[in-house]
Amino acid sequence: MTIMYTKKHTETKLTKHFSRREAFSREELFAYLRKLDPELKETTFTWRIFDLKRRQLIKEVGKGVYSLEQKRRFKPEADEVMREICSILDNVGNHQGYNIWSTAWLNEFIELQATSFLYILEVDKASVERVFFSLKDSRFFSNLFINPDGKIIEHYISELPQSIIVAPMISRAPIMEVNGMAFPTLEKILVDLFCDSKLYFAYQGQQLVKIFEASLSKYEINYSRLFNYAKRRHREDTLKAFLHEHQDLCKEVPSIIA
Repeated sequence: MTIMYTKKHTETKLTKHFSRREAFSREELFAYLRKLDPELKETTFTWRIFDLKRRQLIKEVGKGVYSLEQKRRFKPEADEVMREICSILDNVGNHQGYNIWSTAWLNEFIELQATSFLYILEVDKASVERVFFSLKDSRFFSNLFINPDGKIIEHYISELPQSIIVAPMISRAPIMEVNGMAFPTLEKILVDLFCDSKLYFAYQGQQLVKIFEASLSKYEINYSRLFNYAKRRHREDTLKAFLHEHQDLCKEVPSIIA
């Protein structure tokens, strides 16, 4: 007997069937819905995916990969320093976009709370020096550094309670707008922490594992975005190896795209 598709029926059956899965593929979803409705066509299935997403029964965590799990979106807040930086940045002409964040945001992911912070301001490569000197001329900020190397990080930045780093932004870096300000997405922050071990020296080793573990379990993560950005930084394979090395993290990552 053919079981007709209804929203209520699908919600109940779908949740039960995939409840123990971190993620499932488009093909797996299609195969299951075909069991509920053997006459289901591909064109109708595409609409049903849209409908399930619209009703927040599933979410896309990668290209053709879905999950039932509903987690919060990462939406941090700016502090006074970031707002002042952006105010000055608004007056710097000809820059082609930016993003800004503070390592203070990481305190929610770690047990040992940091007391010194970095503010990371990334702008397009051609505007780095102009933006840096505009901030410097404002006299509002101290401890400003422009794309610091390992020695400056080790001998100066590591000893300061607060530093502002101005650095070039990688093209097509994943950013988001929050209250009119451009922040990096959580995926970008995680990849940058993984790639820039010298700059983020205080968040390596077991701290890095804890940050990944808490981020992946607490917030929505777009794994396509995560790995695509890691690929742009030439670290996709090593990031995947890191996730596989730590089995607790691997449980949060859909195996189909890990």
